[in-house]
Amino acid sequence: MTNQSITFAGDVGRSRVANEDLVAAFEAGRGVDVLLSDGSTAHIRPISPADGEEIHAFHGRLSSEAVWLRYFTAHPELSDGEVARLTDNRDPDHLALVVQRDGRIIGVAQYEREVGRDDAEVAFVIEDRFQGRGIGPILLEHLAVMGRHHGIKRFVADTLTVNTRMVRVFADAGYVRHSSMRDGVIRVILDIAPTEEARSAAEHRDEVAIRASIARLLQPRSVAVVGAAREAGKIGHELLVNLVRAGFTGPVYPVNPNAASVSSIPCWPNLAAIPGTVDMAVIAVPAALVPDAVRECGEKGVGGLVIVSSGFAESGKDGSKSQAAIVRLAHSYGMRLVGPNCFGVLNTDLDYSLNATFAPDLPYPGEIGFVSQSGGLGIAILAEARARATGLSGFVSMGNKADVSGNDLLVWWDEDERTSVILMYLESFGNPRRFSHLARRISRSKPIVVVKSGRSAAGQRAASSHTAALASPDRMVDALFDQTGVIRVDTIEELFDVSEVLSNQPMMEGPRIGILTNSGGPGVLCADASEGHGLSVVTLSGELQARIRQVDPSAAGASNPIDLGAGASAEAYRQCLEILLESGEVDAVVVVFTPPLVTRTDDVQRAILAAIDHASSHGVRRPVVASLLGTGEGRALLTSGPRKVPCFTYPETAVRALARISRHVEWRRTPRGELPPREGLDPNTALR
Repeated sequence: MTNQSITFAGDVGRSRVANEDLVAAFEAGRGVDVLLSDGSTAHIRPISPADGEEIHAFHGRLSSEAVWLRYFTAHPELSDGEVARLTDNRDPDHLALVVQRDGRIIGVAQYEREVGRDDAEVAFVIEDRFQGRGIGPILLEHLAVMGRHHGIKRFVADTLTVNTRMVRVFADAGYVRHSSMRDGVIRVILDIAPTEEARSAAEHRDEVAIRASIARLLQPRSVAVVGAAREAGKIGHELLVNLVRAGFTGPVYPVNPNAASVSSIPCWPNLAAIPGTVDMAVIAVPAALVPDAVRECGEKGVGGLVIVSSGFAESGKDGSKSQAAIVRLAHSYGMRLVGPNCFGVLNTDLDYSLNATFAPDLPYPGEIGFVSQSGGLGIAILAEARARATGLSGFVSMGNKADVSGNDLLVWWDEDERTSVILMYLESFGNPRRFSHLARRISRSKPIVVVKSGRSAAGQRAASSHTAALASPDRMVDALFDQTGVIRVDTIEELFDVSEVLSNQPMMEGPRIGILTNSGGPGVLCADASEGHGLSVVTLSGELQARIRQVDPSAAGASNPIDLGAGASAEAYRQCLEILLESGEVDAVVVVFTPPLVTRTDDVQRAILAAIDHASSHGVRRPVVASLLGTGEGRALLTSGPRKVPCFTYPETAVRALARISRHVEWRRTPRGELPPREGLDPNTALR
């Protein structure tokens, strides 16, 4: 018997651990880390004879009500015989699982089967202060996996009618259920064959828990900086300064045993000395000191950790062992962690104003959630966002993603009302199957744009030494993204280009592009780029061309591209853009402007915004992007109040962004498909 846990990088939680892996772990005496509904973690493992003393202590901590609900009578102590039977894990017809937190048993679940039968009696008991956190459903799910593995088809449970929590566990499990009641006792019979309802119920529970765990990291009410340095320029110092400078809405606690204050803020020698609660801690100490810091945080009751310290899996085999140890330690105290070897996290929501990064540039609030697997790149990303005036709802640097992963953040931003677009820089996938399932669903409502590095062998080697990332064959990555509607781009610059269109303009409805320009050459380049990227530069109808020539009879071309000529006025731009948007003949418009001597750039900018406003007032919403050549307005947003139009240095760049979005729109229109019915199959037999 070993207490070693099986923890899947970025995938804490029952529904993301494959059944075969769970069975192998339990049969080897190992356990799994799981997420509870309050966002904390716990450890589940098979019971062992060595647990006898702790089982006695656990039973002694139960309230008289909990004992009565479990045993239907007063049962203040367990006999040695009862404990011996419970902890004997050699009988295949008996299985007991324990839940641990802080090294103590906080819950027990078991099933008993009579020899030769295919059903088993199941029972649970959970320590009072941990009830209501979803432990019961998780235990039932684990028992069901093991029961199916051993040929059990049904669970039978007797529970008192007043035990509403346990009744709800069985009712919400998603399994086929039959029940009867007699003398105040409900007998429940569960067919534990996996069903779509059971899978959906488990997935829902899992995602509720994930969101609660990420809230501990992105919505804290108090933050401690462990390793807050007095010297400017050191990471611990900059983290503290950034938290204060961003206007974090709660208390900030510098922790440094060798300083009375940091940046005029009173300093604490350790976590235990802090008088209030600490929701989240940022750890910036040398790698050798991280385990002690994590333990201190756990004993303080911290909810989540951001570990910026490096020297773990990215540094080799010994570092990987150290990293696994700190994850197990954090989970043993119920904490989740971002990192290690990360750049930090931020949340621009004014209710929190959290900047727990050491970046010098704070982005503007916006609708884009950004997750990066690279810390160094994160600095550049935030600087680029600031330079472009691109607003972010939040940012997370995962580093080695020993725990919190991109999948977790997809779940978080899926439900975040402040986020409309999700951007990701990834070097590896912790669980591609889980990513596929989430991305396929989320992409239907919120675009996911990804830069996936490591295309080449050299890039894969670099990723391995950088964040301990595991390589994925690039063809497989492309196939994964194609199937899930993910928009893959090649560079960080293109990531921002696409996101600016998605977050500021309506979604395209098709591939038809209208091009409005005052110069033939850029118009031709734009048309070539459009066709080359799979967009359609449609020939406008004769009626529409006639309307355009009424606006400007001297126009050099009206079929598409529309070339208004060098003498085109801002008013001509406005009228022609209105006509194009309201025509229904194009799905997006690229406005290209080369400033002549007679027309001012700012007048054209106002004309573009006015045309969009006019179309919107008539219920027409189509994306518009601009390329203002030679004006110094490249890579910017044309803004007037809430109106923002992405402006690119060159028309080809604008077209490339629209083409990525057009392919995504085509994917959205593809029917989802349905699994064929599986009538006449016995899932229990199939899984054996």
